Amino acid sequence: NHQLCRQIEQTLSLVLSGDFQDITLQNLFVESVRPAPDASQMLVSVRDVSGGPPDPVGIINKLERVSGHLRSQIAAAISRKKAPRLLFRVVALPPRTA
Repeated sequence: NHQLCRQIEQTLSLVLSGDFQDITLQNLFVESVRPAPDASQMLVSVRDVSGGPPDPVGIINKLERVSGHLRSQIAAAISRKKAPRLLFRVVALPPRTA
């Protein structure tokens, strides 16, 4: 299961940074991928590294709109007919220390 999560994390990182012209999607860092509750569904935690004001709702909406493409890329990468369903969560940047 850990290997599957790593493969999905790597695939999402590549696809988000290269497959879309949307700067919001390009500025996402895939923090983690975890089974939710099993491998049929994955919780993907992303972090916006753009430095701009956070917009978690907008980010989730954009990710959900492209989730079909993300799942097809994941299915190809993990050599399975059916990719897991993706749930998204935006995590905040840690506070800056002086």
